[in-house]
Amino acid sequence: MKKIISLKTLFLILVALFIFSALGYLVRWFMAPDDRGAKPAEADFFGDSVSSVIYLDQNWGAYDSLWFYNTTQGSDLIPYDLFLHLEQADNQALFRGEENILRYRYLVQKPSFDNPEGLPLGFVKDRYQGKDYIGFTCAACHTNQLNYQGVGIRIDGGPTLADMEQFLLALERAFNATLQDDAKLQRLSNALFSKTDTQTLTQTRELVTQARDRQKRYNTANQPSHGDQVVHYGYGRLDAFGRIFNRILSHLTPEDHDNFNPASAPVSYPFLWDTPQHDFVQWNGVSQNAKTGALGRNVGEVMGVFGTMNLSHLTKQNGYPSSVDVRNIIRMERHLMKLESPLWPEQLPAIDQAKAERGREVYEQYRCQQCHWDIDRSNPKRTIKAQMASLPYLGTDPQAMMNAVTYAGKSGYFNGMPVNHDEPAGAKFEVESKVLPLVAEAGRGVVTQPDMQKPAAYRGLLRMFDVLVSIMDNPAQTGDRHLNFEPNTNPAEYLLSYKGRPLNGIWATAPYLHNGSVQNLYELFLPQCSEQQIAEGAVEAKDCRSVTFTVGAREFDPINVGYLNRAEEDYPGLFVFDTRLPSNTNAGHEYAAGKTPVINLDKNGNPLRNPDNSYQVDVLPPINDKDRWALVEYLKTL
Repeated sequence: MKKIISLKTLFLILVALFIFSALGYLVRWFMAPDDRGAKPAEADFFGDSVSSVIYLDQNWGAYDSLWFYNTTQGSDLIPYDLFLHLEQADNQALFRGEENILRYRYLVQKPSFDNPEGLPLGFVKDRYQGKDYIGFTCAACHTNQLNYQGVGIRIDGGPTLADMEQFLLALERAFNATLQDDAKLQRLSNALFSKTDTQTLTQTRELVTQARDRQKRYNTANQPSHGDQVVHYGYGRLDAFGRIFNRILSHLTPEDHDNFNPASAPVSYPFLWDTPQHDFVQWNGVSQNAKTGALGRNVGEVMGVFGTMNLSHLTKQNGYPSSVDVRNIIRMERHLMKLESPLWPEQLPAIDQAKAERGREVYEQYRCQQCHWDIDRSNPKRTIKAQMASLPYLGTDPQAMMNAVTYAGKSGYFNGMPVNHDEPAGAKFEVESKVLPLVAEAGRGVVTQPDMQKPAAYRGLLRMFDVLVSIMDNPAQTGDRHLNFEPNTNPAEYLLSYKGRPLNGIWATAPYLHNGSVQNLYELFLPQCSEQQIAEGAVEAKDCRSVTFTVGAREFDPINVGYLNRAEEDYPGLFVFDTRLPSNTNAGHEYAAGKTPVINLDKNGNPLRNPDNSYQVDVLPPINDKDRWALVEYLKTL
């Protein structure tokens, strides 16, 4: 008969584990380098070059940043050793080589205690079912660097400038080249197994073939297609919703390679400061943050960025096995509660305070604070109510919101299951269902399923404790969504909108609008003009938002507040953002240009209505250029 561990012994074991964990944290905290592993790129692409990298005060110390960069969330892109040794498609340089990483605008790091291989920032080793993989952390998409006159300014929680679409396409090309070139295959085999006999060459070919086939299916399903037209994302954008949707559909119907929707609505990567404090998040406000909402949101993100999962059947725990590290996800969300927005740094030209004060007056005159609240960035008790604006009153590109609510697919393994597990007698998934609830069910099951790789103690009480703490510690408030300044419980209405959020740190998040279609803050206060208007001389191009501009250069423009618009002919490889293409329109949010209507509010902040129940609105006069520059100056102070 097995001896049962006493409660006293179990308690002592838990105390010992806590002390060991605390000591490990202290060692890493003391060992964390002041530069946080940042590696200057002195011969970067697109005219960028820095000799030093600095960090701003965002309420994170050196180890806070490094922990965020190097903690796995359960993302499994490809086998780890394959990533270490894979060559680029057209040369013998490693795919993970610094020049290649910089080409796709990920950030390079020095080797450190938690990153001994010197992986790019946000790339990390994950171990699942006895195998090692390379995967992404939150930091890969939510850390950025602005360059100014030879100094790199790292922004924790900032929107990356990376081009994940082209990075993953290049990865597929590298696999194909390896399979087609015997010399490449031999070098890879030797790097993986230290020999190149027939057996190891066969093993290497099988490994690469499996990785290639998986990547090819992913890339094919996620073509950013509008009919026959492919509109690439470029730097700093991703259709995260579309790709998460397609990942779930592919796992629900693994034999059906046609069960996907075009990932055709790229949006700018959102910045992360104040995210845990919001009641609703995502550009369209679809995710509730309170209670377990943040956990579900983050699980969905990991499933989208290559978390391994098995959705074929419910386990006895009523869940779905996966590589998603629920505990680390909970820890990351709590970690982000400390993060504060970056303040305009002293390395940039000083703010003209008198001009900024005039800009504050313009900000209030144009009622910007109705949607973009002024908050105390350092208040640990700050909470934020998302202000959603419906499409007719905002006028920006509709593709992202429309795809999210209209996309459907074959439900596969979920066919016939309850849409809501709390209501087993309620609606069931049909052969074809909307994708949003399919994603929600997959996320619910992943959260429910204990991680069988973790010790038994964690799978039970400790896991429950972590989830309870995540709920109790969650600063987000519950409540109805607010659409056009009033509560709205109708998803057919409130999901057809985009979110306004506080603008602290907005200076570090170009390009602007949800789809990144406006290159700097100055142009955000200009109108969108048609090519015909410009050609006919009705307006001058300089008085309009740019029809095209380049993205990819990191050099910061502190005057207009955005990235420098360098010429493509001088720097081949820069992405040309064309606002005339589908999903790229730069229309809308033209309040300061005298085009977008502003809803009138009463003294209590409620919208005023006309006798026919329509909103009372004003169209404010176009801003003059002096006040436009003042408004830009004020936004630098936030």
